[in-house]
Amino acid sequence: MANPIMLFLFCLCYFTRSVEVSDENKLFPHLQYIENSHTLPVPEVCTELLNNFAQSASNFTLCSIKNAWPVTLCKECIDQYVMFKSKYDELLKTVENGTSCKTIYISHDRLDAVLEYYNGILNVWEKGNCNACYDWSGPVPVLSNDTKHFDKMFKETMNCIATNSTTTNMSDEVCERCMQSYLQLDLFYRSLSKDSIGLDSVCFDIVDSMNTTRSIWSKDLNCCKLRKTPEVIFLVCTGIISFLPILFYVAVRFCSPIRALPNILKESRFKQSFLRSSSGRIN
Repeated sequence: MANPIMLFLFCLCYFTRSVEVSDENKLFPHLQYIENSHTLPVPEVCTELLNNFAQSASNFTLCSIKNAWPVTLCKECIDQYVMFKSKYDELLKTVENGTSCKTIYISHDRLDAVLEYYNGILNVWEKGNCNACYDWSGPVPVLSNDTKHFDKMFKETMNCIATNSTTTNMSDEVCERCMQSYLQLDLFYRSLSKDSIGLDSVCFDIVDSMNTTRSIWSKDLNCCKLRKTPEVIFLVCTGIISFLPILFYVAVRFCSPIRALPNILKESRFKQSFLRSSSGRIN
């Protein structure tokens, strides 16, 4: 026969353990989920994957905000983005003891926080056309040749501007010495996109760099004044050509012999009536 004391201690330990588990479920409801009307514990591996995904999302968010201006998000946050995508894919594909981590955390409620945060970060990356900065043919994304070439030309142009900028003669020497570099950079940028603007196809890091260069070139350095002479000639020629039709009609109106036509008609009618009356008298 079992010792009553040992039996009492066993029952006490079992009851205490049941209370601890029940209290744990109440204090940490995220450690369980409902499936087919049954409350089941969340696999530990799913919880770990969720934590890793949350950390990767936090890392990318921090990086993207720190590189928001000037825009270098695509080139500076590629490691964080790749890790973020990897952790999300891992969360979707992992199955532990017949339980899919995806069914626990994705599309499980109306808020759907995990999916919303994923779509939000993905939207930032896609809105900046960041994939266009890279060559994705290998196992690891690397900067494309176009991106490297643009960065090289951009640095050369900015170095030229910085080297030749002076407080006394900025708008003259800089424009003349850096004109070739700037025109080559602008021409190459236009070749990257069919519409020559690139908002829908060019990596936004490149777009922002080009916009900054154009702003410095036109507003700060006022280098576009070199185009004023050709524009004046064009406007003068356009004005002269537009004035020619008016000049033609004025000349026709005041210089043509058509003004004498009514008198000629009157004289011819008078002669006809006179001849008719004369012939009638003769008859």
